[in-house]
Formats: sequence, structure tokens, C-alpha cells
Amino acid sequence: MSTETSNAGTPIAALWPFHRETDADLVVTVYIVTGRHGGVRIPESFCRECNLFVRAADLAAERVDADVEVRVVSWYTHLFGALRRGGFHPPVMVVGGTRLAQGYDVPTIEAVVEAIEAELERARAATPQSGRTT
Repeated sequence: MSTETSNAGTPIAALWPFHRETDADLVVTVYIVTGRHGGVRIPESFCRECNLFVRAADLAAERVDADVEVRVVSWYTHLFGALRRGGFHPPVMVVGGTRLAQGYDVPTIEAVVEAIEAELERARAATPQSGRTT
């Protein structure tokens, strides 16, 4: 449920543009430009909001009663995925398939929790109920 971080607490962004399948109920993706991108480390001073986005996503994922995976990916190598969801200015947070926030608009933990719960509720409503007869 938490993201991968280095010893110094710097987020490590996934460079590989393809994702593995997950058993999580929901995936929260955070596109960042700071942290470790392969062998390159971009300092936090370049984008202070990047770490705030990752922290908000991690804390929100811990608060909900569901299995939520937080993926931290490089905005540089996942640019088209971010743009497809309207994420023109990094950092970008996508809950499920919906963009929640981007740029300087750092979401509160409560806002992320609400978005996660709304997305989980939407997914439950879309899933046919077993045992029902029509």
C-alpha cells in the first residue's frame, strides 16, 4: 500500500511505461518529476509539490478500508498517460482513471480519501451483484 522510497525518503519513480497487473481494489497513480528516475536524481527543490502529492496519496491509501496501490511514476517517461488524463503540469494525481489534482494544487488527505471512496463506490456500482435474479 505504500510507495517505494529510497533511504533518504525520496520517492523512486517507475521509468518503465508498462505496468504489471495488480490485485488491488484501486490504483492511485502519481506522476512526478523529482526523486529518483533511474540513475538520475532530480532534487526536491525543483518541485516541492511532488513529495506532497506522494505523501497525500500514501496517507490516504492507509486511511481507507480497501486495498489501494499507490504507483509513483516518472512524468517524463509516462507523459502520454498523464496527458491522456489531462495532466499537463506535473505533479499529477490520478485516482482510478480520473485526474484529481495537478501542479500547485496539492490535494488534502481528506480530498484524496473522498476521491478514493467515490471511485471504489463507482466500481462497486458498476460490478453486477451475484445472486440477484431479475
